[in-house]
Amino acid sequence: MASHNPTSTTYWLQPARSRGLQPGNLVLLEYTSPIGTTEQVAQVIAELSGLNADQLHIAYCPERVLPGRILQELVSNDRVIGGLTPEAAEAGTAFYATFCNGELLTTTSRTAELVKLTENSFRDVNIAFSNELSLVCDHLSINVRELIRLANHHPRVNVLQPGCGVGGHCIAVDPWFIAAEAPDCTPLIQTARRVNDGKSRWVIEQVQARAAALEDQLGRPARIGCLGLAFKPN
Repeated sequence: MASHNPTSTTYWLQPARSRGLQPGNLVLLEYTSPIGTTEQVAQVIAELSGLNADQLHIAYCPERVLPGRILQELVSNDRVIGGLTPEAAEAGTAFYATFCNGELLTTTSRTAELVKLTENSFRDVNIAFSNELSLVCDHLSINVRELIRLANHHPRVNVLQPGCGVGGHCIAVDPWFIAAEAPDCTPLIQTARRVNDGKSRWVIEQVQARAAALEDQLGRPARIGCLGLAFKPN
């Protein structure tokens, strides 16, 4: 019913479907979006259908599924249902209860929207820490994999593995939604984004430097093959 472009706050709804809504219907949004989007969509629905949020049950429930395990996690994961009204949250909970085995937690729509952004930003910040460690280790000629393996033997430490940045369509975008709402309150989130974006450039520079050294050794241009690069394993 709704579509979202992650780089803007412009949304469209199919007018025919909106006009077909009846009082008491449940409208659920699952896509990742800026805070306040559910309220904006409710306004558009009201304009198209003539029904307001008191007449409809409009709620937001962030998806929490891992590519490759979507059907399993759709059933097993806990879900957060944020309603524009308490009744909407209850109606959303009743719907998800028909197929979810995980715990169903209710809150407001704005909180649920921020929950999704928080989950992805948490990952981004932690990945940035490991990526920054890899730069430190390169500077000090230390094996970052060994460093992290040994550090993770501490019972309260769980450093992630570094990579070439952050891929996919969520984690590299969603933290900016929080930063856009509170730019003066999010120096850590914004720095993590820049660290992870910069790591990609650093990796490219390392490849270029090694290719140049190989060219000098061979006396001819070097060809580089990149096989199986993906943002998720397997």
